[in-house]
Amino acid sequence: MNFRDFILNKSPEDLEKYAKDAGTTVGYIKTHLLYGYKEPRKKLRNALVVASNGQISEIDVLQHFGLYPVQQNNNPNGNKAAIQ
Repeated sequence: MNFRDFILNKSPEDLEKYAKDAGTTVGYIKTHLLYGYKEPRKKLRNALVVASNGQISEIDVLQHFGLYPVQQNNNPNGNKAAIQ
């Protein structure tokens, strides 16, 4: 699941708990992270992943901020990309 959808699909109560578990606030998530205005430091990235209980990965967070390429399945032999 991508990071933006993960945040938008949370109820206000769940988002509050997620933010608290990650060591940040709902305001910070909605203002700076949701639209990719601020790239979180590694400590916050890890906390966001851990607080998601396996629903998002660090790669999902990195892709949200354009820090990790999203690969297409363009292999001529039809094999899937190793990293998606």
